[in-house]
Amino acid sequence: MPQTGEHGPRLTDEEYDRAIVDLHRGMSPMPTRDEDRARRRRALDLAIDHRVGRNFPQDRRDALWAASERLESRRVWLGLKALLGMVAGGRAHGQALTKALEREYRKVLTPSELQQFLGPAPHALPIDDGPRRRV
Repeated sequence: MPQTGEHGPRLTDEEYDRAIVDLHRGMSPMPTRDEDRARRRRALDLAIDHRVGRNFPQDRRDALWAASERLESRRVWLGLKALLGMVAGGRAHGQALTKALEREYRKVLTPSELQQFLGPAPHALPIDDGPRRRV
């Protein structure tokens, strides 16, 4: 049974997983820029339906999409920063990506919605959980 929250019923885990698989099934392994954008937009809408609710307002969905696109435009820089951090012997900077995402989404979502969407704070990627092994 789907959970219901402030923004209506949410996709169940099974519904979400099935929709994500269907989204990627049959897609070109080398999508065009437009195909990639459409896939990422649909994935964001599915994530919103699953984590926040199916009745989340369209204007706020559009604002989250704009935030995601701003972050996407900085993806190369964030990746380079992470690589430089690893080369310098420091921790991976996956946390920088997580913090950037949180900052952008905080501009659109209420604190309650942000927690529903990203999970409880502190927000971190699993790769940042342990000490780095030196090679």
